[in-house]
Amino acid sequence: MTARKPADLIRAEADLLAAGIELQQQGLELLLAEMRALAALMPGEDSRLPTDAEVEAGFDNMPV
Repeated sequence: MTARKPADLIRAEADLLAAGIELQQQGLELLLAEMRALAALMPGEDSRLPTDAEVEAGFDNMPV
């Protein structure tokens, strides 16, 4: 039996954390898709999302 190095243990833990974060990301992407689908069904809601340029234009009126 070979002794495990501390770096191997840290790498295994980092891989586990990365897998957990990836699973959370997938869950959040699914939630966002569901929220957008529900928003499109709501009467009176504008389902068109603003572009990045439109969002940035809203902040361009700030004094320097």
